[in-house]
Amino acid sequence: MKKSRKSRFNIIGITVFEISFCLLVLVFFPSLGLAQKKGKLITLGDEVIPDPLVVRGETGGKHKASDLLDTEGTSTGFCNGFVNKRPNHTLILSNFFEFLKIEVNSNSDTSLIIEGPGGVWCNDDFNGINPLIEGQWQPGNYKIWIGSYQKNNDWDYQMKITSKSNW
Repeated sequence: MKKSRKSRFNIIGITVFEISFCLLVLVFFPSLGLAQKKGKLITLGDEVIPDPLVVRGETGGKHKASDLLDTEGTSTGFCNGFVNKRPNHTLILSNFFEFLKIEVNSNSDTSLIIEGPGGVWCNDDFNGINPLIEGQWQPGNYKIWIGSYQKNNDWDYQMKITSKSNW
């Protein structure tokens, strides 16, 4: 019995054309509300998808966060911890978010430092040893550092981004 040519190009009911089309849409139209993670770069369009968006990384560095950003504290908390000169992540928001929350979860004491349109925001120990910053966010580029309390100490972390206030 001869096999159908169609079966070679059909993967679990999805054709190669359908897969290619979806990939092209994601590459050429990132502002459709989908989240993109390219290494340390995170781009958000109209909404956070998936929500929450989870990104992993390592804390730490040799520079005091307060020295690097020339500020001891902000309205959201103190700029504690040691960070690298380069941010852990860059968040690009294409649109205004009425509400956006960034929370860091780690087994070690961490700090969260964000520099973007309108200034610098820092937080430390919002939830136990984990920092969190939430509120309204303007469109633009945000540099995000995840600090460690000991110089040159790297700890694994999860950073969660959500637009849900009840999460």
